[in-house]
Amino acid sequence: MGGIKTTSGRIRRRPANEDIAYWATLGVLLVAPTLLIAYKVLVNDYSLAKILPRREYSVTLAMSLDGHNGRARVKTFIPRSDEVQQITETRSSDVSNMQVRVESDQTNRVSIWTGGSVPDETTIEYSFDVLSTGRQYRIAPELQVPEHYSPSLASYLVGSEAVQVDSEEILATLSEIGADQGPILQRLQAIYELTSSFPIRPFKGTTDALTALRLGEASCNGKSRLFVALARAAGIPARLVGGLIMTSGSKRVTHQWVEAYVGGHWVPFGPTNDHFAEVPENYLVLYRGDESLFAHSSDINFDYRYRISTKMVPAPEARTAFGQFNIWALFERLQMPFGLLQTILMLPVGALIVVFFRNVIGMPTYGTFLPALIAAAAKGTGLGWGMLSVLLIIAAVSMARWLMQRLRLLHSPTLAILLTVVVVTMLLSSLAAERLGLGELARVSFYPIAVMAIAAERFYLSLAEKGIHDAIVNLAGTLIVVAACFVVMNSLALQILVSGFPEVLAYVLAANVYLGRWVGLRVFEYRRFRSLLRAEASE
Repeated sequence: MGGIKTTSGRIRRRPANEDIAYWATLGVLLVAPTLLIAYKVLVNDYSLAKILPRREYSVTLAMSLDGHNGRARVKTFIPRSDEVQQITETRSSDVSNMQVRVESDQTNRVSIWTGGSVPDETTIEYSFDVLSTGRQYRIAPELQVPEHYSPSLASYLVGSEAVQVDSEEILATLSEIGADQGPILQRLQAIYELTSSFPIRPFKGTTDALTALRLGEASCNGKSRLFVALARAAGIPARLVGGLIMTSGSKRVTHQWVEAYVGGHWVPFGPTNDHFAEVPENYLVLYRGDESLFAHSSDINFDYRYRISTKMVPAPEARTAFGQFNIWALFERLQMPFGLLQTILMLPVGALIVVFFRNVIGMPTYGTFLPALIAAAAKGTGLGWGMLSVLLIIAAVSMARWLMQRLRLLHSPTLAILLTVVVVTMLLSSLAAERLGLGELARVSFYPIAVMAIAAERFYLSLAEKGIHDAIVNLAGTLIVVAACFVVMNSLALQILVSGFPEVLAYVLAANVYLGRWVGLRVFEYRRFRSLLRAEASE
């Protein structure tokens, strides 16, 4: 920091005012955003804990049927929002000759498709997004079973054909496990321990409570009905819950668990998967009650399947948590996609990563901004397919440039031709990938064309001016830095942090200012100059 070397080889001392300006700038870039962040957190009560990334599930119910060109009807339960699950972006496919309507009551929602002259191989799809929250409940040990409940809970205390509350076997079992007396928590623990201890047996169809008790094993619906029967016999309102365990992939298997009314709340219990007074984050409630998930016309060869995918998204609280400083809310008001905001906010961070690799590590790259731009573009394809597409386009452009050398064209027309080659290569690779079922590679056409053209042109110029060795080294360095930029720039936690506290970008500026006076050896140079360093150390 004390001086700089001139072309004559002498050391010129840096003026003191330059050092003062440097340290003052660095101080302002560090102190000012820190004070502003502290003001937001301490005065305006900003909380990052409320806006950390959340897992969002995209669910599609695909139903197929053969209508035989006659009348057909399909009814199924669809989820509704409540205190633990938020349902958004509901979509129902248009089906020729069929109309859809949605009906709701105080407990459930159903969707009904009806129509005449319905052909064979008809497909109906209903899609929605789910933002779910796992929840645990605490039951006070001293809480007693009430002597009376409100009339609205009466139906949850009586038996049914599949939930034999008044059966002598149910009552005897209730007494045997000690669930017929004591506080609510004690009774529920005894019922839970019994039902959860039964081995899981994947019975098809309906398993009633008595059958599960007699066999000593059951599927989720048998265990749940036995739990409900014992709870109701113990004076605790209880009901079945039907739903879906949301895991990525395709499935036909649904799930059942139980809710018991305790202290004014419906508390979930899952004796099949060992959940006592809790519901996991990936449980989706489709309906409540002892219901059948589907009802449809007979003789229509009905089938169904759920397709589930996940992604990380900002929490709903992020929409309002930062008030007038919320950049994400601004983009939302302007109807601009959050993905564009992610790219804009992360580009300075990506550029800092490139600077670090170039100035501190000594990694050769094609320019300062290009690796960050490629990393931003790779978001639509994923890192692996993104790099493969870069290599494909570089190969195609290099071949085209080699063929055009004999034409001796001017620089600008050459670039225009190369741009055409980039477009054609992207379209052909997308077409081939689509035929091969490679969806990620097929999306290569969404890459910014200018970025790909510049990358290909940089490679060819390096190849022509410095030779194949340096060109490949620079390309390898660029791809390594692209990978580093991709990992950092696609951190949703970092994206949300910067969207809520955009002053964090001042820290990025401070890091660039510091690296702007980096005069130490780069990491790769330690190997290059190791003999000189050893000689200096020995002296």
